[in-house]
Amino acid sequence: MELNISYNEDCTIGLNRVDDNSVDVVCMDPPYLYLKNQKLDVAFDEKKLFEHIKRILKPSGFVVMFGRGESFYRWNTMLSDLGFLFKEEIIWDKRYPSSPLLAISRMHETISIFTKKTGVINHVKVPYIKAKELNIHSIISDINRLKSAFSSVKNFEAVSNFLATGNKNNETKIINESTVTISSKTLGKANRCVSVLDAMENGLNERSIIAQVPEKYTNIHPTQKPVLLIERLLALVTKPGDLVVDPFAGSFSTAKACKIMGLNYIVFEKDKEFYDDGLSSLIANSFHR
Repeated sequence: MELNISYNEDCTIGLNRVDDNSVDVVCMDPPYLYLKNQKLDVAFDEKKLFEHIKRILKPSGFVVMFGRGESFYRWNTMLSDLGFLFKEEIIWDKRYPSSPLLAISRMHETISIFTKKTGVINHVKVPYIKAKELNIHSIISDINRLKSAFSSVKNFEAVSNFLATGNKNNETKIINESTVTISSKTLGKANRCVSVLDAMENGLNERSIIAQVPEKYTNIHPTQKPVLLIERLLALVTKPGDLVVDPFAGSFSTAKACKIMGLNYIVFEKDKEFYDDGLSSLIANSFHR
């Protein structure tokens, strides 16, 4: 099957042409099946889809799956019954409610990550500003933490050592009255001021709650996922050149993220209107960070 192509067809039909054990990641946002009489929530052959996923994924491959409610719990169980191994649960914090009319404002969606057999999640660093841009209180706390280095000899020495050597821990010992830095061994926890500086310079570990504002004013699909959110999820489970399949392309967020990240993709979208809008958006943008 040709790579980096989108198909306007039912995924359970199109996936027949994808080779066995050829796909690294299936990233999907299926219809959640709780909306009534809406074309974006049409039922699909769940059994056939999950059988295809098991067939096309490599042993080290991953499923990254959005969902909510009864259908989502059912799909997680189906993957488990097919022998997939649960790896992680990610919460997408939307920062804004989906609808102000609901009794409880829905502020999040859930993503499950499974591996077919042997996949290992990548250790990913997120740039400091990107990780904390929606948490001003945490940024202020970090700034105050750094200010303490000017009033604490211990903190000042730790920061000076980090800036001079790059070592996060206050790793020193005295030999013949000379101070020697030990880089091969950790003697204790990193100073908290140093941890803040290290995060600013080298980023923070990806977290299980990802805050990302929806692309409200450029939406071409009612349940559109932010491209940057998809990038952060794919970073956990891919390496450059991997093949990603999205059975429910919608706004083509997965294809856009793949173009940015140097990944190959195959995407399917059954609805002609969504397909045309998504493909036009994909073609019209270069999607380089």
